[in-house]
Amino acid sequence: LKLAFLGTDEHPEAVPSPVAFAWHGAMPGSKYEVPSLPGQNNDSQTEKPQKVEAGRLLYGRWRLSREKPLFQDETSTVYRARDARTSKDVALKVYRDSGPVSLQKFRKSVELLLTFRGRFNEKGMRVEGSQNLDLLLEELRSQTSLADYATAQSFITNMNFRSCFVEIICFSHDKDWNPAVDTESNLLFIVMEMGEMSLRERMNECIHTKSSLTITEIQSVHWALVSLVCGLHSEGYMHLDVKPSTLFRFTVGQTKSGKPKHLWKLIDLDGVVRSGAQLRLVDLPYAADYAPPELAQCYLRSQREGGKIKVERKMNVWSAGMCALEAVSLMPVLSVKYSWYQKWKQTKGGNTNFMAALAGEKSNLGIEKIIPQDLLEGMRFVNPDMAHLVETMLVKEPKHRHSIGQCLLHKWFEPKRKAVFNARWGIEEDSEEEEELDAHGKRKKKPKWDDDEEDPVPHEAAPLDIQAYIKAQLAQSAGEEPADKELAPAPAPALEDQPSGKRRSKKKDKQTNSKSCSIM
Repeated sequence: LKLAFLGTDEHPEAVPSPVAFAWHGAMPGSKYEVPSLPGQNNDSQTEKPQKVEAGRLLYGRWRLSREKPLFQDETSTVYRARDARTSKDVALKVYRDSGPVSLQKFRKSVELLLTFRGRFNEKGMRVEGSQNLDLLLEELRSQTSLADYATAQSFITNMNFRSCFVEIICFSHDKDWNPAVDTESNLLFIVMEMGEMSLRERMNECIHTKSSLTITEIQSVHWALVSLVCGLHSEGYMHLDVKPSTLFRFTVGQTKSGKPKHLWKLIDLDGVVRSGAQLRLVDLPYAADYAPPELAQCYLRSQREGGKIKVERKMNVWSAGMCALEAVSLMPVLSVKYSWYQKWKQTKGGNTNFMAALAGEKSNLGIEKIIPQDLLEGMRFVNPDMAHLVETMLVKEPKHRHSIGQCLLHKWFEPKRKAVFNARWGIEEDSEEEEELDAHGKRKKKPKWDDDEEDPVPHEAAPLDIQAYIKAQLAQSAGEEPADKELAPAPAPALEDQPSGKRRSKKKDKQTNSKSCSIM
């Protein structure tokens, strides 16, 4: 895979231009593949964590901030940093060590970010196809009608999946610009664009203010989740570790009215795996709160029999649906509905018991339907389309669950698909989306003038005498006495000579006068 890393508009000097990459990444069968170690899982590391000092300067350009980290997990930490050349804030992701597991995740993230960068240009136009995208469309063809398939093919083929993921600016590399450990600092790091806040922070903000996300925010979050999963599937990957803490809001411009435009992007790609791959469960990054039932069944089977499991793409639909449901409820649904789950987390064998309940082996716990009834009724009251989408994404039986292509074509995303088509053809929106969407998530219709109403006369479009003449004409056609008799025109002789039986209606006269006024 050869990709040219040319830098971004805001950081044109990030790396030399052009630089060609001819490496395959940390994928099975590639020269960078790192073999799994016996008994090693995602939480184990072979080397001691690297100590990152606040204020440290990397590559003579990126200076780490002393503020609290933006995001951290067992593998990496995302800091705020300052670009010494442009004086702009960036996000700097530093891996906790340079062991084989961290190195594999680091190379995988860099490869994917560069892949989406190479598939689309800066304007979001696709410049290179993908074989997995064709497979995704073929799957959708067997699930929808011919008309829906034609719409999906035109839509998904031209969709800008690059905008679903954070933009990469720079990364630690060797002398040949291959992703590697920085020899000076002995760190693995990725420099990315800076986001405003995570979805978790936005939901906590709503909880503290005793409010909720707006209907437009919920729709934008749902669209971002479905789009990024579809983007990963189009490249043959899936990601079961998508969480609200890894989804960040970015400002991508302004509307004509001067209000900012926001996009939600995924900043963490360390947990991506190949779709259909056979993996050991300990090597599969996933969040237990968003794990699908079929993965829970594989978990129980692996506890009894061992071996590997096969990851399917519809697993990703469930995990995205759980995040979408959490955006509505503002907190993990499993933690709210099933209070015993929190106790199980702190006891021995708690995760196994919960997985057994999720897999359906313990039906007496009342987990048959993952969405609480009161929450489901509330979503239906707010927007039936939103409730239906989340329901179809959280069907326990995989064969009855919507595919990611069907989710993109859902009625709930009709305004978003229209915005994608407008962006494809360079049509700008007239106003902010929040002003154009009503309580049901649909665009508000602009008021239309009634045919029986008089057309308003512009105040500054013509001189005063012309305005008075037009008003007099309109008053005469309506059978009223002109307000200004001095400027009132004399009766037209053609109207007096016209027979009464063939006299035109007031509505027709008004349309004729309006046309004559526009000509004058």
